[in-house]
Amino acid sequence: MPNITNTPWTESFHITSLLVNPMGRLGLYGLLNLLQETAWMHAENLGFGMQDMEKDGLFWVLTRQTLQMKQWPRFGENIQIQTWLRPPEGAFVSREFAVINQQGQEIGLCSTSWLALDRNTKKILPAQNLRPWESLTNPRATGLIPEKIPVQGTYEKIAKYRVRNSDLDINQHVNNTKYAQWILDAVPYDLHKALKLNSYSVNFLTETHLGDEVEIHRSCQAPKPETEDAGITSYQGLRVGDSKVLFTALLGWEKKA
Repeated sequence: MPNITNTPWTESFHITSLLVNPMGRLGLYGLLNLLQETAWMHAENLGFGMQDMEKDGLFWVLTRQTLQMKQWPRFGENIQIQTWLRPPEGAFVSREFAVINQQGQEIGLCSTSWLALDRNTKKILPAQNLRPWESLTNPRATGLIPEKIPVQGTYEKIAKYRVRNSDLDINQHVNNTKYAQWILDAVPYDLHKALKLNSYSVNFLTETHLGDEVEIHRSCQAPKPETEDAGITSYQGLRVGDSKVLFTALLGWEKKA
């Protein structure tokens, strides 16, 4: 029987060479994968991991995520990631995270929103009907809210990708972390060296599948690092085949000292 508890679940990670970016730090893509792993392990422990959901003909879908980081760990450091569930609101289940460095300091927070879908009909199921949430949820709130990111505005195309085998997750959809990787790959390398990433928010709007061609667009109204010391840049992913907006995202940045 799983250990049903509302105590935050903790996973420990060593920042190896496989996780760092060219600046020698854990980057956004690496961190998102660690958050995903922590959530996966916690869900398995609570009895609604992938196999448990499959038995009920269901699967989880991540719909929104927002992240703030004060500090990015370096190669060789150790971190802990804590995660816990918040009481569901409507159809949404909220999962929160805290990132803690090896000195015990909280260096990052994250909040995510999830939906449970029927595998056959893709119908959204009311979260309240899934589990007795009183024994599973924790009252702590990070203060972050994964809000809706507007689709409106003028955007310019900055990159184009075709979904590959390695982009897919176990549900045969593009893994949520890959959208961030596409954006990061579209950002000029000089900006990676000059800017520090402080925040990341994303809304997942439509499924993306193998073979899809996806264009990454950047807001034309975004603050420019050449003239601003800090700002938030808006991005969108569009499927070439039907021009559907697949995701919207915001990256908050500041110039490195």
